[in-house]
Amino acid sequence: MSITSIKKRARAGTLDVEHLLKEAIHPSSALADAIDALSVELGWRDAGVSEHGNPIVPMSTWAKVVSIYCREGYGGLIRISDDASLAPFVIGLLEELKTAEALDALCLAFKRHLDEPCQGGKIAFRIASALNLMLSFKPALAVDSIRAAALRTFLCTLYGCADSEAQRATALLALRGIGDENNAGFAVSKRLRSPWQDVPRLVAKHIRKRLAAEAKQHV
Repeated sequence: MSITSIKKRARAGTLDVEHLLKEAIHPSSALADAIDALSVELGWRDAGVSEHGNPIVPMSTWAKVVSIYCREGYGGLIRISDDASLAPFVIGLLEELKTAEALDALCLAFKRHLDEPCQGGKIAFRIASALNLMLSFKPALAVDSIRAAALRTFLCTLYGCADSEAQRATALLALRGIGDENNAGFAVSKRLRSPWQDVPRLVAKHIRKRLAAEAKQHV
């Protein structure tokens, strides 16, 4: 989509967050300038409720994060990741970019959460969700053995910190792309309530299938 198309959509009220995130795959200062100008011109907001009582999409915040990335690259996202109000948006953009550099940035920006999962609150589970999307779905990102081991430890520890079945399922699902046989055993030993009851079995099955395929490649 061209910058002209972005402006037309924005002024017509048909520009979605997904459009901004996809355009960020090709960052440029011109894109950042256009997004910043539109945010001011159209009065995009970062929170609130519409006159019909529906939550307002925080386009202003998304625009800010995308603009910073367009100008400063991954370093800019790392720089603003300490801001709790921006952290979820940084993670959202990184998982959309889904590059090796994006994974590096995620792990660096949120290292303290990876090191101490139970101190990370909701952000730690948002990280797990991003890891699931980046590592479990094709084309999955490659991870070296050291990082894979660290992420496995993070996810298994995070499982124990969860206070809902959805959070437990998120931690398990993210193991699919990097889990080893110990993780398969860990997953299948768990019991989750509906609608997550099949997750442990499916995660273990996926891990073992992936490990078998990797073993064949080395024969």
